Amino acid sequence: MLGKAFVIAKTNLRNIKVACTTTYILMGVILLQDIVMLILDVLGIYSNPAGNLTVSYGNYLFLLIILGAIYISTTNFRMMMNLGAKRKDYFYGCYLTYVIMAAIISFLSILLYFTYDRFAINLFLRGGTMDVLYWFGWLNNGVIVAYFRQFAFLLLLSVLIHTLSTIQDRWYGWITDGVIIAVISVFTPIAPLRQFLIGFFNLIIFNNNALLQIFVCLILSIVIYLLNKPILAAKAI
Repeated sequence: MLGKAFVIAKTNLRNIKVACTTTYILMGVILLQDIVMLILDVLGIYSNPAGNLTVSYGNYLFLLIILGAIYISTTNFRMMMNLGAKRKDYFYGCYLTYVIMAAIISFLSILLYFTYDRFAINLFLRGGTMDVLYWFGWLNNGVIVAYFRQFAFLLLLSVLIHTLSTIQDRWYGWITDGVIIAVISVFTPIAPLRQFLIGFFNLIIFNNNALLQIFVCLILSIVIYLLNKPILAAKAI
């Protein structure tokens, strides 16, 4: 079963070219923008003022997680079934796909934070960068812990997007969308309910206890992904 799951994961990763291309184009545009800013800074035409923050270059890779999960859940299922894959193998293979994607993107994001972002800040981005590693407090426990915190969160994010995308063609998908909108609309203006939402986000993102944040994200990713099992069983090819 594990071998077949790896095959599915490998196939998924090979068939998210649209997501990869979109992400690479965006990152290419940002890189070009940075090159222009560097040239202007060297020529003395423009200098980024202190306090003017830019988004961390590595954080643009998160778009690949989002688009990849949407593409896999909406397109790859039918392709896999037509190729003779079993639903059970597809189920495990997709989760393995997101584990691999979260692991790689978390590593690359941290690598770019300590290389490209540092280089850019020292040369011309004097205002600094906005990176989830810093703003979410994930670096407070060191780089290794930050890696696993980011990995766990990205895995949860990909699984959530995959599940929501999978049910969009069913009636319960529309109900789920309505419930999410209603929760946000109702909980946000009411102080006690708003505190509940804040507490939840603190638990999975800003938690001072790194191990608890990692554990909660991993458990939630498994629980949410298990919802896909009955959904896949009833899904038409």
